Amino acid sequence: MTNEQKFIAEFEAWVTSQVAINELAMTASQKVVDEDGDDRAREAVIRYESRLDAYGFLLGKFDNFKAGKSFHDLPEGLFDQIKY
Repeated sequence: MTNEQKFIAEFEAWVTSQVAINELAMTASQKVVDEDGDDRAREAVIRYESRLDAYGFLLGKFDNFKAGKSFHDLPEGLFDQIKY
């Protein structure tokens, strides 16, 4: 395995772990919002959701890489997803 391949594999694993961590944190923050109505937790939910969108975009780039597409090609279905 070349250094580039190792880097890409490790970076993808890191992004995947960040998705899991941020999903857990967002769920915990949403629970605090639902129970206490804490504004700081509400803002945290928004930050975690923004990070998840960015990490999801990166994971789409990894999928493109595996499919042999260019880095600048958009991930499949990117414009089909609308999240508010």
